[in-house]
Amino acid sequence: MRSSEIDSDIAVIGAGPAGLLAGHETNPDRYGIETNVFTKNEIVGLPPHCSGLISYEGLQKLNLNMQDIKHKIGYNLIERARFVGPANSFFEIDRGPQSMVVIDRPALDQYLAERMIKRGCKLHSGHKIVKIKNKKGIWHLLIKNNKDYITQKTRILINAEGIPSRLAESVGYPVPNKNWLFPAYQADFEGVLDLETDCSELYFGQEFAPGFFGWVIPIGEDSARVGLAIGSWMSGKTRRFFHRFIKKHPALKKRFKDKKIVRSYGGIVPASGPISCTYNHNYMVVGDAAGQSKATTGGGVNIGGFCGRLSGKYARKIILEEVLATKGCGDYQKQWEANFEPNLTLMKLLRRSISFLPDNTWNDIISIGKVTDISDTMRTSNIDLHGIKLLQYSLQPRVFQKGLHIIPYLLRSLLQGFLI
Repeated sequence: MRSSEIDSDIAVIGAGPAGLLAGHETNPDRYGIETNVFTKNEIVGLPPHCSGLISYEGLQKLNLNMQDIKHKIGYNLIERARFVGPANSFFEIDRGPQSMVVIDRPALDQYLAERMIKRGCKLHSGHKIVKIKNKKGIWHLLIKNNKDYITQKTRILINAEGIPSRLAESVGYPVPNKNWLFPAYQADFEGVLDLETDCSELYFGQEFAPGFFGWVIPIGEDSARVGLAIGSWMSGKTRRFFHRFIKKHPALKKRFKDKKIVRSYGGIVPASGPISCTYNHNYMVVGDAAGQSKATTGGGVNIGGFCGRLSGKYARKIILEEVLATKGCGDYQKQWEANFEPNLTLMKLLRRSISFLPDNTWNDIISIGKVTDISDTMRTSNIDLHGIKLLQYSLQPRVFQKGLHIIPYLLRSLLQGFLI
């Protein structure tokens, strides 16, 4: 256990879902462990950086009280996803009731923080970790709180700092590929016309969302969250593309004309795929900082949260001397890979294969999806882990035959993706 020279058994950097669930899993009150969680933000969950559209099934795997999610945090239940090409043609995937939920992300983070604190974790808001260093097996954290600097020592460090992974990079650990961290911008609108409240909309094509896609997510009867992300090679132009999207896209310009913006905010969409190694002797990295998100969509709350729980579990086992530090941290990587690979890598390859496609190829993909019943194939897939299912769909004889002519474009995009 902790010596008199050590300030905490376990320190967690970051108070997003991955970090908060890691802290919760250490369960300090039950096991007599000292766990400290640090966040640079004064209020957990703010400012928000997420669209909030999350699979219901994935949330259940985080061992949460789903009644709280539905009644305290959820905005709206989504059953269908519409995929729209540059020519405004589309196909839909109908996933049925309770497949996706639009949540209030700040409320979710604050709910997770309350659960964690009730288990005895100490949450330190407004504490920015400036520097980390390992000295003789002990992590030293230099922390800035207002204008003061303090140092804390900890036996186990869980890094949930998000992106960019400044601290991990500073000590020479792997970090997500910065070229695949995409700038994003979104806004919440009120008084929206012709809104199908059970259907999310995704818009593809280089004209409006080069490198990624735009989205319209209903959050109420007449309110919606609209946003887009673009490739890092277009950095600096995100807001310009966003305003062009809502003002000129044929499916949006009438619906959102002169509608009230309640709030708007930017962020980064992680599309890099998982990093090569997520642990060292007494160190684990989780969530976006580990690339534990879907490169196809950027979503990572459920995957990162699950990995956060695993890291907290193994950190606790190490402190209780149930397992050696190197083995415990290594087992963490084995466990998250067993749950999420090869899907995460397949989704990374898919992201690179589609990010540079010309608009006419996107129109072809939408047409193929319409005539080959992609909805039937994908309806039963795990929303968070759709890489293998998409590969199986694309290799069906009918789909493969219709898509032969677009294979050169996919390969060209894949090559471009590995060259940037």
